[in-house]
Amino acid sequence: MKKTLSILSLLIAIVLMLAGCGAGADQAMSSRSGGGSSADMKGASAEMAGLEASATPAPEGTAAPSDELMFPRKIIYTGDLRLVCEDLDVATEKLESRIKGFGAYISNASKDGTKGSVRVSTWTIRIPAEKFDPFIKFAISIGELESNNRQAQDVSEEFYDVAARLKNKQIEEARLIELLKHATGKLSEILTVEKELSRVREEIERIEGRLRFLKNQTDLSTITVTIREVKNFQPSGPPTVQTKIARSFDGSITAMKELGVAILLFLVAILPWVLPIGIVTWIIAKVRRRPAKAPVQPEIEEPKD
Repeated sequence: MKKTLSILSLLIAIVLMLAGCGAGADQAMSSRSGGGSSADMKGASAEMAGLEASATPAPEGTAAPSDELMFPRKIIYTGDLRLVCEDLDVATEKLESRIKGFGAYISNASKDGTKGSVRVSTWTIRIPAEKFDPFIKFAISIGELESNNRQAQDVSEEFYDVAARLKNKQIEEARLIELLKHATGKLSEILTVEKELSRVREEIERIEGRLRFLKNQTDLSTITVTIREVKNFQPSGPPTVQTKIARSFDGSITAMKELGVAILLFLVAILPWVLPIGIVTWIIAKVRRRPAKAPVQPEIEEPKD
């Protein structure tokens, strides 16, 4: 009986061990197969996402900002400003003193007329394109506006076309130079290559000149300012608040300058009189400080006894 029980318990233990090993093996197999399929799915998903991203066209309108950043517009701005003022000297000083502050320079200037007659001054000013509008606003405040004309010429297509042609010609020049370095043929062939290289270089210089011109015209705008002096000028319309403020300030500054000039002229005028007036004043003061002499008393004789 005891032998039977021991045999049964041994069989049960063997069965349990076999069952445990089988379950562990199944779990290991299932984990391997599950892990491999998960990794494969992730890789496939990523690959499909990449393919879809490359195959899907960009949304409409998204290419314009990048093109605008890569190829900014090249525009030539020109302006023609005509003003009327009462004092051309004051207007000239205000205009020329502020030009450098805008990063601009005067490329040409002319002045017609003499003091006391109708005078006209004209300036051709080159100014950075981004300062074009602020300078126009400032210049209008100098006097009364007669006319304000401006133009904007878009040369973007020509600019980038010239730049592309220049790049192509430079590539062609590099190829000809390389061909000339390794040329081992006849003299006529070498001369032909050199002639072609000379022609290409001439075209490159011509294209570079045009590109420099376009760049200069687009980077710096051109403003022509003409100011005409009219004494006792009466504007056709009511002046703006800005013009009134500018006139009041200019009037105060002018009055201060005139007062200072008047005081200076007065001091200069009395300077020659300072020395003689000082001498006369010193003599008079010296005479007044001199003590007066006491009157002489007559001697009185005593009577003799």
